[in-house]
Order: sequence, then C-alpha cells, then structure tokens
Amino acid sequence: METETIKAGDPKDIVKSRYDACAEQGGGEGAVCCAGDTPASPSFAAEHGLYSREELSLVPKIAFTLSRGCGNPAGFADLQPGEVVVDFGCGAGIDVVLAAHKVGPAGKVVGVDMTPHMIERAKQSVAEAHVAETTEFLLADLEQVELPDGFADVVISNCVINLCPDKEAVYREAFRVLKPGGRLAISDIVYGGEIDPQVRERFQANWAGCVGGAIEEDRYFQILQDVGFGQVEIVARHPLQQKELEEMACCPGPEFTPAPAKDDIASVEGKVVSIKFRAGKPRTH
Repeated sequence: METETIKAGDPKDIVKSRYDACAEQGGGEGAVCCAGDTPASPSFAAEHGLYSREELSLVPKIAFTLSRGCGNPAGFADLQPGEVVVDFGCGAGIDVVLAAHKVGPAGKVVGVDMTPHMIERAKQSVAEAHVAETTEFLLADLEQVELPDGFADVVISNCVINLCPDKEAVYREAFRVLKPGGRLAISDIVYGGEIDPQVRERFQANWAGCVGGAIEEDRYFQILQDVGFGQVEIVARHPLQQKELEEMACCPGPEFTPAPAKDDIASVEGKVVSIKFRAGKPRTH
C-alpha cells in the first residue's frame, strides 16, 4: 500500500493518504474501514453515546459508516436557525448533515477537509440527506482555510485537531474565521497523564491513529488561551478504556494504520482522554 512508504516525519501525508484510502474503499458496497469496530450501524453509535437514534435517522449510511469521531459537536454547540457553521475536518459529513438540520434553510454549513475522497463522500451525504442547498465543501489544509475573516458563527470539529501537527496554527485559523462573539464546539483526544516517551514515539510513528498526534490536556488548553479564546467550558471528559483505545489508535482502520502493541495500549489506559468543550471568541476582538 502507498501509505507504507510514508516516513513517520510526514504526519500530514500519513493522515491524508490513509483517510483518503479509507474514504475511497468505504464508498464501495459493504466496505467498512474498521469492520465491526466503528459506528457502522445506528445501534453501535447510539450505544457508544456519540449520536442519538433520532440524529442518526437523519444521516445517510455512508456518513456514519465513515465516521471516525469521538463526540457529537453539533449536539452541544447550541446551534441556532440561520447561523453559519464551519466543520474543521468534516470527513464524510456526518456532523455537516446534523448541523445543517439545526441551522435550517436560512443557515449555512461549510465542511473543510484535506482528503479528496472524504469530500466526495460528504457531498454524497448531503445530497442524500437533502441539505445540499445549504452546505458546501472546501478541500483545504486546516491551517489555511480559504474563508473570509469573521465568516462563521460557529466552528465545530470532531476528533481531527489531534491529527494536526501544528494545533496552534489550526486554532488561529478557527479564531480568524469566527465572527467576534463566535464560538467553538470541539471533540478531541488529549493526554490526561504521563506517557512514557518511547510509547509516545511509537504512537507518533502511526500518526493517523488518533493517539499519535495527541498532546497534554493542559498544553492543549493553553494553546486556546494563547490564540485568544476565552469562556472555555468542558462539556465532558472520558478516559478511554482498552477496547476504545484499540479502536482509536488504529484509525481510520487496521487495514490502513497498523495497530499499536497491546503493551503500549495497556500502558496508556485511562491516560488518553476524549474531551468535549466549548469556547468563545471575545466580542471586542
């Protein structure tokens, strides 16, 4: 596979290649990236608390089959009719679809992703969900989203910023595209405890797995503060247990990202945390 030739020092290339291959295969009949271990059915996603059955009834199969999120940002963003939303790392569009239903025909949702096949799947998703008229997609790096300053009321993201090497650059871009008084609603993965440096290095070698690019929680929230965000509100913190870690650490699937050693997974159990939070851009900025 092409991804096996990518060097560990090229995390963006690793992420782009593996998630794009996942999206390409996931569009085939019966193809699922992590068969049996992903939200490939409404019951799985509902049981894992990501989305309600009512929400999943609005989402086309391709969107939740390819979903690799760790939360439901559209569910806690307090989205209002007529708002403009940007989804950083939209994948196959599950959160774009749900956000579009919340902001309604007077609103707008823009999905941004750097993987061409994910953008294709997302366009398929919004068409099947009948929200294509109020959505659009940009193929772009999250460090340089081609949207105007002060464009959005809300920026959402679902387990993607952990995959970005330069998290500060991503959050600076989110800050830029938000209107004064705009807000973030983010689900992500952080380290909530000491991680052995050698274990961390091995995780980083497979950067596409959602623990490879994680950083310490304190450092993560310091970045938000440094960029200018305030009013940080933790919605939920969930330390990942062994099975969850095994699933997350080989995202987007074991066919694309080699699974870490079981001893490495065991050593970080309870120290890798799924966080959900809101934050605001000051109105005076």
